[in-house]
Amino acid sequence: MERVAAFLLLAVTLCAQEWALITRADSPLAALDAAQIRDIYLGKMHYVDSVRVYPLQPEADDPLRRQFEREMLGLSRAALREWWIRRHYLGQRPPKVMGSAEAVVAYVRQVEGAVGYVPYRLASDANVTVLFHDAGAGR
Repeated sequence: MERVAAFLLLAVTLCAQEWALITRADSPLAALDAAQIRDIYLGKMHYVDSVRVYPLQPEADDPLRRQFEREMLGLSRAALREWWIRRHYLGQRPPKVMGSAEAVVAYVRQVEGAVGYVPYRLASDANVTVLFHDAGAGR
């Protein structure tokens, strides 16, 4: 039984990928911490300083999204679904879903206040500001 648990932990660690939360290159935002990111992606925070933020995320079946939800939000898919059902009745909507990491980068470059998480390799080549860098693959 211990071997199965160790294998599963190793598999999750090996599947983790390095990612970054990005925004426009000319954004007044310079960095966000994990608590701020969690609050933004759970609809609890809409402004950072005086900047209105618009969170973006990949499709539901994207492995990076599952990793982000597990590591940053600390919630299962079912718990997030329940969270957003309750928030819906308060007039709130979940983060905007984008079709690909490249679409996240393109949207972030054009829309002031847009923030999105992408594989770090895209962020390092994209002329964007990295607000948070998670070196998940190195854990």
